[in-house]
Amino acid sequence: MHIVKSWGLKGEIKALPLSDHLDILHPGKRVSVFTPDGLREEKQITSIRKQNRFIILSFADVESPEIASRYRGATINIQRKEYPDLMEGEFFYDEIIGIAVYTEEDEFLGEVHDIFNTGSNDVYVIKKNNKEYLIPAIKDVIKEIDIAGGRMIITLIDGLLD
Repeated sequence: MHIVKSWGLKGEIKALPLSDHLDILHPGKRVSVFTPDGLREEKQITSIRKQNRFIILSFADVESPEIASRYRGATINIQRKEYPDLMEGEFFYDEIIGIAVYTEEDEFLGEVHDIFNTGSNDVYVIKKNNKEYLIPAIKDVIKEIDIAGGRMIITLIDGLLD
């Protein structure tokens, strides 16, 4: 989850989930918070609720808006061993970010720099030098993802690289 806002008397934090598997988060759960300045802190969730496409949560030792504001832009992670099982063809964002992207003709387009969700599908942000491509994560475009090989192959459709 990516923290986007903080407020409230209890230091609530608004976070954008980067996963569909939120059932593993609950009060009492310990998570790692990676702050924008590179620090890692262990936190315990005291409350969590869904609000539209966001999650509103609070931590045991974050009791004011001032303290909560220190975490804006931070990322909340769980331990890898706690990740839920995925179905065939599903991947975690952290497995895809950094992977090299090639066309079917073996042309290197760049690396996956970021991922965002449009509501209907994910979109991979591919960067190479000063170029950026937005590649929809749909079956018509994504031909193969080889996590072990660090490679994604895409099918070019009209207008995709424009």
